[in-house]
Amino acid sequence: MTAKTTTQTEPQWFVNRKPGRSIIVARWVPVALVSAPVLILFAIVIYPTIWMFYHALQDTNMVRLFQGSWSYVGFANFAGVLGAERFWNSVVNLLVYLSFGACLQVLLGAALALILYETVKSNALRTTLLILMVLPMMLPPSIVGVVWRFLLTPSNGAINQALLNLGLIDSHIEWFNAGVSLWSVIIADVWNWTALPLLIVYSGRVSLPPAVYEAAQVDGADGWTTLRRITLPMLKEIIAIAFIIRFMDALKFVDLVFVMTSGGPAQSSELPAYIAFQRGIRSFEIGEAAAYAIIIFIFSAVLITLFLKYIKKVLNAQGFA
Repeated sequence: MTAKTTTQTEPQWFVNRKPGRSIIVARWVPVALVSAPVLILFAIVIYPTIWMFYHALQDTNMVRLFQGSWSYVGFANFAGVLGAERFWNSVVNLLVYLSFGACLQVLLGAALALILYETVKSNALRTTLLILMVLPMMLPPSIVGVVWRFLLTPSNGAINQALLNLGLIDSHIEWFNAGVSLWSVIIADVWNWTALPLLIVYSGRVSLPPAVYEAAQVDGADGWTTLRRITLPMLKEIIAIAFIIRFMDALKFVDLVFVMTSGGPAQSSELPAYIAFQRGIRSFEIGEAAAYAIIIFIFSAVLITLFLKYIKKVLNAQGFA
């Protein structure tokens, strides 16, 4: 009869553990890890959202809020917002910004990301250029607004002087006049946030499988054909994500407008989120500001939903979804 030999497969900490104690953590740890984020989410997201929807139906301002004397007005705040010419002018400005600001950021960022990846072969140089391109995104928008307001100063700003020296203009451009001020904000925002879609598209390009490009090279595909038939179709979902992120940021765009133009002159550079900020924070009309916020939320939800459906339709038509 042979003696039965056993080998110890458990780690030493498992063998030496105290009897009756949990192997990994105490029982209260999972409860704490789950409940703490839920409580924080309720405190900073759920409760303020419920509070906002409630006061959008009240005639709340700062005085009535402290006195507790607000009263129910139904949808009067929404009717006032939707019936105001100021709101619809800001919607037109928002569409201009989405079309020429947010879209330009994504397109320019995607182009820079692909140029950087495809043409720069040195990893050290590529990393250095990527860091330099991302630096503007690291600056606070308030600082960006101050810098660009200085650069676009009509009389002696660096932008006007550079354009004059290059012979592109004959006289100084009044960058903060009505009809031009919104474009000044768009220029500053494009400089500030093009790096975000650049990083997104660059990360997507790095993750594409090299085998696909090796097969295309064997088949004799040139660079343009590879870009048009392989790279861009495979990056469409990534580029769509960049569009959605920038569109969502555009709908809460306040900081640069406040610093550079304060919505003027003559409300020519106002956006809906900036008016909500003005009515809620500056004028203390909390009910009206809450109505603005809800209308912006509904508009953004509809816009993003339609955009996602369009992207899904395009991807299904091309066999990528």
